[in-house]
Amino acid sequence: MPEEMKDDILDFDDEFDPLAVDDLDIDQEDMDDDNPLDTVDYPTMRNMPEDMRKEGVYTPERQGGAQEAIKSLMDHNPGRRPILLAIMQMCAGDGMPASKVTEEVNKLQADNLSVYAPMTLCRMLERAGGLTLEMPETHEVEEDIEEGVEYLEIKERIDPIWHTTEDGVAVCEEFSHAPVFHDIVLDRDSAYLEVYRAVMLALDERPRTKREIDDLVDTFEVVKKPRRFGGHFVDMLERADAIEWKGRAWQLTKAGRELLPLTAPEGEE
Repeated sequence: MPEEMKDDILDFDDEFDPLAVDDLDIDQEDMDDDNPLDTVDYPTMRNMPEDMRKEGVYTPERQGGAQEAIKSLMDHNPGRRPILLAIMQMCAGDGMPASKVTEEVNKLQADNLSVYAPMTLCRMLERAGGLTLEMPETHEVEEDIEEGVEYLEIKERIDPIWHTTEDGVAVCEEFSHAPVFHDIVLDRDSAYLEVYRAVMLALDERPRTKREIDDLVDTFEVVKKPRRFGGHFVDMLERADAIEWKGRAWQLTKAGRELLPLTAPEGEE
């Protein structure tokens, strides 16, 4: 092997640390344009003015409180809201090891890929006040009774624990009552309630393609003027966590099935 290539070989004896790199803290001046792994959440971030970069960071100080920061984070990342809520739910109580969080988030994002790595999502929630990170001790004190001495035994692997804060739990509880669905479908967009119901009923029957939803929506006179296409209802229902893209089709979520009765005309279910 040529000598100049040896430095490029990864030592597979080294363990990968899932917390070693936080995408939001990458040094923009130290990035390699030719390295496909050298990426950040926003591809144009390195060219953004500092003030613009800060706009994408949600903290209790900037938003006036942890709950406000968490909700602002989710509001500006509606496609990640179900994942962010799921992370806080799984880390409530006794918490969850970072390795397990990564595993579970990868499963959740399998059908809806994201530029955000699992640990980046956790760091975003940490900044907003929704999570805290517990770093286990890296060593244990052992005692050699025969020699009468104490020594430190270094642990082989460290797996930090993510814990949901009280503010994070409060936000999860608030969103369990589907405030976005109530705000959009049952309030601001209530003129199209029958259309929303038809789409949700169709998806409850079986997954549907975008074309099938478009065709269904076009059967309603109410969408003709002002014109509303199927994509509008897909976007709003996804924003309300009522539907999800899975298996190359749109499906009703568990939350969507629970919300479906709310769309029924008075006296029906």
